[in-house]
Amino acid sequence: MIKFFRKIRQKMLTENKFTKYLLYAIGEIVLVVIGILIALQINISNEAKKARAVEVNYLENLKADLLLEAENIKGFSEYHFGKAESCAFLLNTTIPRTMESVATYTHQYENVFFWYDFVPNNNTFKELLSSGNLSLIKNDAIKNGLLEIDKFYSTVLGHEYHMRREYEKFLYDQSVANTESIILFDKSEPRYGFPKRISVEDIPESQHQRVISDAQWLYNNQTFNNGLRLAMMNNGNLAGVHKDMVENVNSLLQLIDEEIKK
Repeated sequence: MIKFFRKIRQKMLTENKFTKYLLYAIGEIVLVVIGILIALQINISNEAKKARAVEVNYLENLKADLLLEAENIKGFSEYHFGKAESCAFLLNTTIPRTMESVATYTHQYENVFFWYDFVPNNNTFKELLSSGNLSLIKNDAIKNGLLEIDKFYSTVLGHEYHMRREYEKFLYDQSVANTESIILFDKSEPRYGFPKRISVEDIPESQHQRVISDAQWLYNNQTFNNGLRLAMMNNGNLAGVHKDMVENVNSLLQLIDEEIKK
């Protein structure tokens, strides 16, 4: 083909048909440019398809993470609200005078005492940030939603840090220094997980008065009760933060579903 066009050019030059040659040369250049543009367009299209495939893969991984995260956040909302309910019970119940009422009182404050840190399920989002690939997500609403969830994580972390300090000073320290804490667990031998729960009947009668006195000391201690009030307020607040975030996560999941289907 190249030899063919070269022969045409040579023939035109030898026949002194300069104008025709010029038009021919211009046409040849246009054809070359068009060919280059077509090749570029094909290359751009292929790169766009590759980028879209990577984006969809990230979106599917984000969806998988967020489905688990919705359950995780919902669980922590219920967890914190349950602790707030226990605080309210302890602040409003009557003073424990029997072993049965001590067992109920103890069960409630142990529910307040048990502590679990919130651990986000955001591996894909962290990968997007660390790799600099967040720009591959073209939908700005999705990116903003992810950043909003990341902001939520920072909020929860700050609340947990603040609440943990209050727990240690007003609840843990008071209980450990002045009472026999966690009395309804079997301390005779270690086991994997929490110790075995024991009943009131498992506590020797000779220890009943001391156990009742410990519960009454906590009931009457102003510092401990102030700690319960703070714990009720903070756990209720965190329960609300988590509950609101479930709605945000579900809205983001809907956006991701719509984007994947495009």
